[in-house]
Amino acid sequence: MRNLALITCMVVSLLLFGLTVTSYSAESKSSHIYSNYYYNNNYYYNNGYNYNTGYNYNTGYSVGVGNGYGYGYGSGSNSDDGGLRKPVVLKSIAILPFENLTSSPLAPELMVDYIRKELKGKGWVLITRDEAVERFLAKRRIRYTGAITRLTVREMGKVMGVDAVMIGSVNNYEVDRSGSVRVGLACRLVSTTDGTIIWSDNLTYSGEEFEGFFGLGVVNSLEVLASMVVKDVVKGVADKFFVRETALSPFEIERVITYPTIGKAGDKRKFTVKFLSLMGQPKEVRVIIGDEEVVLNRSAEDEYSGYVYSPDNEGVYVFDVIAMDDAMVPYPFEAVGTVVVDNSPPKVSVALSRKAFSSERSGHVLLEPTLESSDNIDEWKVVIRDSNGRRVRSDRGFGSMPDKLIWRGETDDLGRVDDGTYEMIFSVFDLAGNEFTVGESVKVKNTEPEIKVEIDVAENMLLFNFEHDKEDLIVSWNLSITDKDGNNLKTLSGDGTDIPDRVEYPMDSEVELRHMRFSVSAEDLAGNTFKFSKAVPSLFSNSVPFAKLRGKLKSWQDF
Repeated sequence: MRNLALITCMVVSLLLFGLTVTSYSAESKSSHIYSNYYYNNNYYYNNGYNYNTGYNYNTGYSVGVGNGYGYGYGSGSNSDDGGLRKPVVLKSIAILPFENLTSSPLAPELMVDYIRKELKGKGWVLITRDEAVERFLAKRRIRYTGAITRLTVREMGKVMGVDAVMIGSVNNYEVDRSGSVRVGLACRLVSTTDGTIIWSDNLTYSGEEFEGFFGLGVVNSLEVLASMVVKDVVKGVADKFFVRETALSPFEIERVITYPTIGKAGDKRKFTVKFLSLMGQPKEVRVIIGDEEVVLNRSAEDEYSGYVYSPDNEGVYVFDVIAMDDAMVPYPFEAVGTVVVDNSPPKVSVALSRKAFSSERSGHVLLEPTLESSDNIDEWKVVIRDSNGRRVRSDRGFGSMPDKLIWRGETDDLGRVDDGTYEMIFSVFDLAGNEFTVGESVKVKNTEPEIKVEIDVAENMLLFNFEHDKEDLIVSWNLSITDKDGNNLKTLSGDGTDIPDRVEYPMDSEVELRHMRFSVSAEDLAGNTFKFSKAVPSLFSNSVPFAKLRGKLKSWQDF
């Protein structure tokens, strides 16, 4: 759902500005589809909502009768120009610092440089210097450029003498694990005359999209792909924009607060709308989201709030605000905010650095979580439980997941756990509250492994019999037979999967049995080691008759 979050950041940044616009230029006179808005040469617009059951907007202040409010609004003009006022002519533009929704700190500056270059290439627009923009923002203590009000934009027009302000965000600027590059950009042009959005576009490219396209092949460079994204976005900027005439609203929205902005289907969201009083306060304020329409209560002198339940279907929903004056004439504020419905949990995998460790030998295990989806993580937690399901250790955090978590076998009260198998359970929650849980088992083992050895005799063969517990998790072993001088007579070694049950060694009359020694060593998965060394005669099982041994080797009589 990261894409939904990115769209949210893009739309909410300037949703206080209405969108009713058509643009003309020598290079552009075609229909455009931008985000959720559709506008064409007939000046018809529709942002995805059916107003026939609620507010019916048209020219003039006609009042209709129907299932809902049938108010219309407009300039009252029936001229042939379809209610269009004089065009907004762009001669100068101020570009605000772009929002950075990526992990690259240089992405916004790079993208703005490309945009400036493309706009200058059009030849008809002057771009205000960055220093002037920074002074304006610093003087008004504006740090977050994604939520500038109409009043601020109008003030920029007066102070800086610009016709429009460009605001945007860099949504993608990354190279994934496979080496694929991805760049995404969202831009809006806002008129400084009345604060309306006069142009908007967003575009995302991945390097693979150009494979075979005009023979370009896969694009592997972020810089090259970024320049291609900017070029295709900025080409839609015209030198003139025609804006539909609307009734002058006696109200101005100062801010809209939605909490939470991202949630699951059916979640309760609080909407708060604060107005600036130009010619009084609204008598009634309504919020429209999807098919639901809610009247907000007056919570303060200039503030209205209420609760709306999220739609069932996953997606990004743009909502409108309708303010009524004392005569119940509606003044719509279109697309003032968005809510995201996210019903899909994130996907996470975990890997353990080892399957067993010894807490008494300063051992530890590393848990490394990996986010397999493109979600934004809001919270994570880890719980370690014993074989009976009891919690022995836990931790949590907020924001992005940790790269690694280390556990040394301690409990929450800093004691030590007993030997045994433990489940490390890792859970994440996205911004909507969807949960995903994954777990892996690890063994705490402080006891050394053990290999039991017995020797039998069969004909002229010494038979070495081995026995060990499979739960010891032996990873390596070594056994050797030496003579009285320490010379190696036989050596065997391997991993924990191939420890033999029996090893045969032919008896040699020239070798004194009583001086033969047998050694075995092993290491388990936790790093615990086992070493055992004894004289061969001491390892004979009780089932071997002493007389039988004497008959085979004379040296045995001295045992």
